[in-house]
Amino acid sequence: MSVLAGLLDRVVAYAARDEAETVKAREEWAERAGRVFDDDFLYEERTTAFLEWYALERPLADGRAPALRFLADEKLDDKEGQWVHALATSHRSLFEVRKVDDGIILLDDLLGGGEFAVTERRRLPGVEEHEIFEARLIANVMTPPEILFTRAFQFHPREARAELKRHAEKARKAGEPRAETLFRLLLLRLKAVRYKHVTADKIYKEEGG
Repeated sequence: MSVLAGLLDRVVAYAARDEAETVKAREEWAERAGRVFDDDFLYEERTTAFLEWYALERPLADGRAPALRFLADEKLDDKEGQWVHALATSHRSLFEVRKVDDGIILLDDLLGGGEFAVTERRRLPGVEEHEIFEARLIANVMTPPEILFTRAFQFHPREARAELKRHAEKARKAGEPRAETLFRLLLLRLKAVRYKHVTADKIYKEEGG
């Protein structure tokens, strides 16, 4: 297990110690992203994404995400502290794969408008040219300025690609907060899974206004 993976596990476990807050966060996630069950096709990827969102992004009563509390409360060496800070400041967005090269994946950020070259030596299932998915990027504190993926990937239907890009452009022009756009698109993804008799592009188009 890498240092990053181990620290992410520790931060998630730290966040989950507060059972009441975890239940509250899970309900909030379900309301914003859609409710899934353990026999759903999306259950595993949604669970991974929820845990990262809760631990790294969702503010608690004091305004800090659990990762920042962990950083303040736990005894960490300098490098561990840098990794946790990188997790707490990671970048979640909607990306389109421009190119998959040897050890590098070029991404366009459809919500932020940026371009990222992510170091990834594994062959990730579903991460192919022109694919659109939600992911979280983190700075590699060991070898800057490299950028890495965390574990959470949430894929959108390839047949809805044109509509996804339209959603993203509309959200950028309207100044919609990135999290709101991402959650709205996750609801559409779940709807596309639920309503198998309707094509995904039609679902994303009808809900896009």
